[in-house]
Amino acid sequence: MGVKDANSAIDAGAATTFDTLVHYHSLKKIGDPRIMKHTYGSFTEAKANGEFEDYDILQDDYMRKYTYKLLQ
Repeated sequence: MGVKDANSAIDAGAATTFDTLVHYHSLKKIGDPRIMKHTYGSFTEAKANGEFEDYDILQDDYMRKYTYKLLQ
């Protein structure tokens, strides 16, 4: 996430959720083409409008390196 995205998350306050942040980060890191046109702010709006699926960090292959101990 860049400075602009971080400022958007801060400005959103309570509307920002951890799952949404992690979902956005994961999609950026894996290079998902759907995310390339979005900032964090526009991603949260698109997700609220149903453009992106529900997210579960425990099912995300990219994030497995952070959650593997929870799955044992």
